[in-house]
Amino acid sequence: MLRLREPQGDGVRTDSGLSEGTEVGSLYDPMLSKVIVHGPDRATALRKLRAALARTVTLGVQTNAGFLRRLLAHPAVVAGELDTGLVERVVDELVATDVPEEVYEAAAAVRLEALRPKGGGWTDPFSVPSGWRLGGEPKPMAFPLRVPGLEPVTHHPVRGTHTVTDDTVSVTLDGVRHTFHRAADWLGRDGDAWHVRDHDPVAASLDRASHSGADSLTAPMPGTVTVVKVAVGDEVAAGQSLLVVEAMKMEHVISAPHAGTVTELDVAPGTTVAMDQVLAVIAPAETAPEEETA
Repeated sequence: MLRLREPQGDGVRTDSGLSEGTEVGSLYDPMLSKVIVHGPDRATALRKLRAALARTVTLGVQTNAGFLRRLLAHPAVVAGELDTGLVERVVDELVATDVPEEVYEAAAAVRLEALRPKGGGWTDPFSVPSGWRLGGEPKPMAFPLRVPGLEPVTHHPVRGTHTVTDDTVSVTLDGVRHTFHRAADWLGRDGDAWHVRDHDPVAASLDRASHSGADSLTAPMPGTVTVVKVAVGDEVAAGQSLLVVEAMKMEHVISAPHAGTVTELDVAPGTTVAMDQVLAVIAPAETAPEEETA
């Protein structure tokens, strides 16, 4: 755990066993902590709980604090019209599928600030990240970034102003100021957190070439491989179950995306894997040419 802030007091209690520096693995129950509130009525308790989740900062591991804030604001929850199928019906409204622009802006601002010369006195003009080019217009700084599970982006900062401290970063876009908690490559705001990594296009291209791109099977989340049903050289059918990855007491079956042959197998039972780590490579089966007809 890189950064941790848990709300307490004023009718709010957080029960957890976390502390900064704690290692959070994938072998145990997924519950990290409980946020509990009380108030004179339901509306007050809901407001307190949403505010407490907004103040919760857990950087270094993904949590559902932001999701829970949005769920608590849903009209059905506010009205107390609850049933076991509610989340399934409204999940698309509660789960963000993209990354807000200000997140990439904040990540780029942190990297831009790290490039600036530190200390007083004379500054070598060639050490200033200005994009200066001999005989031409300055080239805007560009930072290739990637959030796990999404396609990489190249972000050009900084359209607005920004302020970077040891544990926060603020950016202003279109007159709106956005402030994030930060730790290493993690950014957090209102219970949500994003792991914004540097992306190396050259290394990624070489990795895709070595692992046959779309033929690679990758881990859907950090976890431990518990079952391996194939070996290198085996022929498999489309949809065939090949491996099982266990994470937080849940099993994720990894299936063949198409018929083919297992050409690489990089894991064994007991192997701990990171999100997006390549597990195996399936070379597509060659299709026979269609017979000519008269």
